Amino acid sequence: MFNFSSKTIVNREFKVSEFLKQIRADKEVKANSKNVKKIIFQNVINADSINVEEDSKYKIIYVIKMELEEEVIPKLFIEAIDKSMEFHTYFIFECDGRVASTVAYKEIGKSIRIGNYYGHGFHQDELVDLPRINSVGDVYKQILAYEIGIRARKNELPSDYISRVNLIKKLEFQISKTSKAILCETQPKKKFEYNERLRKYKKELNELREVEG
Repeated sequence: MFNFSSKTIVNREFKVSEFLKQIRADKEVKANSKNVKKIIFQNVINADSINVEEDSKYKIIYVIKMELEEEVIPKLFIEAIDKSMEFHTYFIFECDGRVASTVAYKEIGKSIRIGNYYGHGFHQDELVDLPRINSVGDVYKQILAYEIGIRARKNELPSDYISRVNLIKKLEFQISKTSKAILCETQPKKKFEYNERLRKYKKELNELREVEG
């Protein structure tokens, strides 16, 4: 997991039953939470705790750790938490000394919009250092980049990063689809058109993946 500043550590523990009540969990979410032994608000990342200027859009990130009975991530439970709470979240799961993690890009405004979840499955824990950051938004972007596996650009906002990720995923799908079409195509003219399209997609993909430094 990330080697966050010691000033961000809070380690405030909650009972699962208290948390379920707080988020008004339905039967499915309650059943999904049975694997959770303990919930700990491990880190609070804000301007004060990481000594940066206030970020108007990304004010706070809670790193929430769950100790589990088995190596099964309670997906419905974490989705319910995200939907009910107006702050950004990063989930860490621990079971018998192994850890997993997940995050979804979350837009907070008049309503809460949550994108796809990305993460690492259970593995032996290792510390990941953050690069130089200037805002809470930078931390959030680096968390997303670590979990998604696509490097972030220095000056892009988290929203811009996610837009670029979505374009990359779309192009990867188009490349895969076009490559399969080339293998199946027998007409030379059509095959040539597919190859031209494939070269264009790959060029666009390389440009989207480029980062400075």
